[in-house]
Amino acid sequence: MSGINWLTLAVIGGFFAAMLFIGYLSSKKMKTSADFLIGGRNFGMLTVTATQCASAFGGGMMIAHVGIGYKWGFSELAYSSIAIPIGGMLLAFVVAKWLRKQDFYTTTDWMCHQYGDSKVLRVVSSCVVMMVTMGWWVAQPVAAGKILNLLTGLPLEWGIIISAVVVMLYTMGGGIMAVAYTDVAQLILMLIAVFIILPLAINNAGGLDVVFASVPSENLSIWAAGDAVVWGWMLSIIPGQLVLQIYHQRIYAAKTEAIARNSMVIKSIASAGMGVWAALLGMSIYTMNSGLEDKEQAMTWALMELLPEGVAILMVGAIVAAIVSTADSALHSTVSSITRDIYHQVLNPKATDRQVLRFTKACVLVVGVTGIVIGIYVPAVFKILLMGYTLTASGLLIPLYAGRLWQGGTAAGAIAGMVTGVSAAFVCSSYKLLTFLPAVVWGIGMSAVVFVAVSLMTQPGASRLAKANR
Repeated sequence: MSGINWLTLAVIGGFFAAMLFIGYLSSKKMKTSADFLIGGRNFGMLTVTATQCASAFGGGMMIAHVGIGYKWGFSELAYSSIAIPIGGMLLAFVVAKWLRKQDFYTTTDWMCHQYGDSKVLRVVSSCVVMMVTMGWWVAQPVAAGKILNLLTGLPLEWGIIISAVVVMLYTMGGGIMAVAYTDVAQLILMLIAVFIILPLAINNAGGLDVVFASVPSENLSIWAAGDAVVWGWMLSIIPGQLVLQIYHQRIYAAKTEAIARNSMVIKSIASAGMGVWAALLGMSIYTMNSGLEDKEQAMTWALMELLPEGVAILMVGAIVAAIVSTADSALHSTVSSITRDIYHQVLNPKATDRQVLRFTKACVLVVGVTGIVIGIYVPAVFKILLMGYTLTASGLLIPLYAGRLWQGGTAAGAIAGMVTGVSAAFVCSSYKLLTFLPAVVWGIGMSAVVFVAVSLMTQPGASRLAKANR
């Protein structure tokens, strides 16, 4: 391949090799399928917090959110500094400690705990869960591929394939332990990049006064993207945070209830800060170059133009490593749903642990390759992320949380609510229907109506009894 920056690729290859080595070490500790899913429920505060943060601040933050800051300025705050912290805090204080008390492995376990186990409920719930995790898995290698393409000359398709294969290998080898331990290293690398690039960008743009005077005046408000867009973000992301299995699994893996809750609190506070970072960086880049055709190129442009070559190469490696920190979480979560909820609980309940573990590793390969194919043909990072949040929030929010509050819900009601919520949100979003409210509002609203109606019609004459451990 001509025009390839082989030095930069070699440095990134070094970062990837380190991730693979951590995955190899983690594989020595993974003995059972439970270890793959929740790592023995023994993660300490540093590990849980790091993996929660790294999962949240990957390619979405580095590519899509800096792009939002570039195009719409402080509108980015609505997404990362308001919606994500609110959703995270609600998860932390409403259910995190309760979730850690339970013997759950997936979000579907939570659903079935409330309504009774059934094959249909498990399959439907798992499919809705995977709408966001699969979206994240597709999006992150695309983000890495974009950076590799712009900064090294590597074709986009090869960048997607290489970054995805690295994640597949160490996730297959070490499960959530490999994911969590690599997340600690990846978060450190990402924070180094964060603290280096923003001051340089502001300084080269002439200072914040110049930045604020140079961007469109409406970009100094959170409503710059438009009321409908901003409300759509917030109404998708807040419930999306509450139902995201990636976060739930780290809660299950925490050593104590306090760690489970406090790690989410820290992640939420950190997200508020990262939103400010992305907005200021995007606006600083706009001040220096307002002519980028693709707003998602803003971060890579800054790396190429602002940093000395040696530092830029290291920062590229750090950012690519940070991006794959979200990719591994999404891949692990998707595979967990297929393995635990569909294969072991529905298709082959008598499978031995060895069979489950073997299936899990094969599933990593299949899901991984599927994501690569989708990513190559649908390389729109932000749209994938937002659609996943919208559909999963529309389907899961009411059945999960209403089941904690109302004893009259039934499995039939939960299934009907999930299917209706996802369908309504998808139709409204895809066909631009009823656009005076965001699609997620229609999804959640229809899910609530159908959940209650079907539950009332299918109750066996009396409300179901509360479980003793609620």
